[in-house]
Order: sequence, then structure tokens, then C-alpha cells
Amino acid sequence: MKSKKIFFIFFFIILMMNIEASEINYEEINIKCPHRNIKFANELGRILYENIETFQKRIGSYPDLPVKIIIAKDNEEYANFTSKNKGIIQFSEAVYNFRNKTIYARNPKNLKNITRLHTILLHEYIHHFVHHHWKNAPLWFHEGMAVYFSEDLSYERELNFIKDFILGNSLPLKKMKFIYPDQMIKWESFYAKSALAIKYIDTKKKKEFYDLWDISEFDKNFDSAFLKSFYFTTNDFSNFFEEYAKTHFRGEMLLASSTIIWAFFPLIFLIGLIRRKIKNRRIEKNWVKIENNENSLKKDEITN
Repeated sequence: MKSKKIFFIFFFIILMMNIEASEINYEEINIKCPHRNIKFANELGRILYENIETFQKRIGSYPDLPVKIIIAKDNEEYANFTSKNKGIIQFSEAVYNFRNKTIYARNPKNLKNITRLHTILLHEYIHHFVHHHWKNAPLWFHEGMAVYFSEDLSYERELNFIKDFILGNSLPLKKMKFIYPDQMIKWESFYAKSALAIKYIDTKKKKEFYDLWDISEFDKNFDSAFLKSFYFTTNDFSNFFEEYAKTHFRGEMLLASSTIIWAFFPLIFLIGLIRRKIKNRRIEKNWVKIENNENSLKKDEITN
């Protein structure tokens, strides 16, 4: 009797665990999620698989690369999953953990824009993809690949980069290897510059870009593989891209300059108004002084 009771308790626990969490596999994509999100997870896996196929075709590299995704049951669990990435979880919908090669995503009920999750998951998968090829790929290459090939290089992001570039607040690629900017307000510019660097490579150095992925099969050092495919170092490319940015973003720079001017227009107007008032006061003082002089002269004439 006692053994039957233990059996039923054990069976109940297993049953509750299955109700609480489910797991699906879509090709090489493994998704764990709360049971109530199983339909959403199936659709998510299908769309992500299609996006991965498109991405791999664009760069000509097709590794067998399983990916694991865990959908949190709530924001508290998501925060626990991403506790070592507290700097970005405040506005992120998903994050990739390099150590256990897992993508963690917020629960759909906590998302502001569910359709955007497809872009974000591809973004995180590309981090997984790059990390599979090189463990020492620089941060600008990681973020540039993820932003550019997930089609997330918006016009607003480009303008943020151009503004920082004009104001001298844009770091060269060689200083974007390991850490993000201290201020989150500069992250959009960081993403944009990284993506524009990858855009240049993809559009201007297509053959060398394909070679880079082929070379990765036998050279797992990113700097070495980059040199063998492009025939210049990553630092050389950083210096070149700074010069390229000066000459090839003139239109955007002009627009950004006018945007900056309009942003400071209220201040310029206020300064002009103050200067005008000061000038008017000086003129009034001069007129008063002239009138006083004229009056004193008249008094002298009358006296004489």
C-alpha cells in the first residue's frame, strides 16, 4: 500500500513537470518552454529555421550547428537566466550565453513586440554561429554580423553612428574588440558602426568574405583567418574603415549635421536673443549719454 502511494506521488510529480514544461525539436533547433507556450514555440522554431537557412546561403557556410533555446516562464526566471548580463536584460528580449551555448528568451506574454522576436532570435543565433567558428572573434565582428544579417541596421542607427562620428565620439574598430561603451546611449551607434563594417565587407569584398568562412574550417584564430582571407590585419581594416567612413557617408553626415544644428537651435536662438538685448541696452545707454551731453550744451549756451 505504501509503495503504491509512493508510486502515485512520483507519477504525479512527473506529470506536473511535463505540464509545467515542454520541449520541441525543429530540425537542429531545440526549444524548451512552458507547456502553455508550445504552439508559439513550434511556430518560432519554423520561422527561425527558415531565417537560418537564408542567412547561411548569404555567406556560403552550412555547418551542422544545433542550437538550444529556452523560453522563460516569466520575467523573474529570465532575469535569473541572464544574471551575468544585467547590463542588457533591461531592454533585451533574448540573449545568448556563450558558456552553455544557449539562447534565453522572454516569455511571449512579457514581450512588447512578438514579431520582432524573430529578428532577435536570428541575431542571437548568429552570435552562436560566429562563436562556433572562432572563440576569439572581436565584439565588433560579432555585433556587426548579428545586426547586419538579421536586417536590423535601421536608418536611425546609422544616424546615431554618423552623429557620434561627427562629434568625435566614435571609437575605431580596433577599440571595439572586447567591451561595449560604458554609456548605453552609445550602444546604438556601436551596433551601427559594427554593422556598416560588415556591410562593407559583404558588398565590397564578397570573395574574400566567402574565403574567411572556408578558412575557418582549419584556422580557429580569427585574426589569422582574417589576414589569410583579406590580406590585411584587423587593425589595418580598422584604420581603413575610419578613412572610408569620412569619404563615403557624406550625405548622411550632412543630414546628421543639420539634425545636430536643429537640436541646438533653441540654445543658439536664446544666445542670439541675449546678445540682442545686451546690444539694445548699450544703444539705449549711448542715446541717453548723447541726450545728456546735448542738454548740458544747451544749458551752457543759455547761460552764456
